[in-house]
Amino acid sequence: IVCSFINNDGYYELHDGQEVLISDSDKAMSWNQIRTLHREGHDIESHGFAHKDLRNLHLKELEKEIAESKICLNKNGLEPVYFQNPNNKGHANSTIVQTISKYFDFALGGHSKLMFLNCDGWKNYGYKMKIYKGQRNCSTYTNEGHLALTNKYSIKEWSHDRFHEKLNDKHPFLDPHGIEINEMLFEEFVKIVESQKEYNLKAGKIVAIPIIGYHSIDTSERYDTSIQLFDKEMNYLYENGYRALKLTDIDYNEKENHFYIKQKVE
Repeated sequence: IVCSFINNDGYYELHDGQEVLISDSDKAMSWNQIRTLHREGHDIESHGFAHKDLRNLHLKELEKEIAESKICLNKNGLEPVYFQNPNNKGHANSTIVQTISKYFDFALGGHSKLMFLNCDGWKNYGYKMKIYKGQRNCSTYTNEGHLALTNKYSIKEWSHDRFHEKLNDKHPFLDPHGIEINEMLFEEFVKIVESQKEYNLKAGKIVAIPIIGYHSIDTSERYDTSIQLFDKEMNYLYENGYRALKLTDIDYNEKENHFYIKQKVE
């Protein structure tokens, strides 16, 4: 949740490096709606106070953007433990990471099709994504004192919207929410969901999971996910026996520096 977006008459989004006022307050959720989602079992976490790019903020502004996002949620009866970096940027900056760590237990920043729970995808599983290069665990800093590319404050997600934008750019004459683009998105979704099996079967346990990020279930923006496509993807998970996790179903072993999935409580 971006606190300043709630019940506003408009809000700013970043488009091509420029902030643009979006005047569609009817789409902004109310605190009552958010608390209802929370009561129904959804995690409500922080996406910043005003969705400012953390990389562009001075230290005092940075502290305010992160700290006030938690204070705002606390005041509304919520207890966030995750911070989602605005624009998914800033996770490679040690000052930003240190500031987030003062207020939150975890943060999402950067992208990957799969998140390895030991952050060892490159070393132990041949997953050739540089975000895992050289890592054997999820320590925030390397033995040499450098910020690790993937850690508890830099959890990786696959952005559904980012892939959608790439398809739109590749096929400029197709409807961004038409049958052709939606089918390509669905095929990629299935491919990523199924890709975890290669590593989990090899290890004999869950070592990698996809964390799927959606911006909006709508068709206002060309990168949004339509209700029909979202429904199709969720049905795929259901019909194929997948268990959907909340972020708080994932915890962290501080002693051994790795993530793990909590046991399901019936």
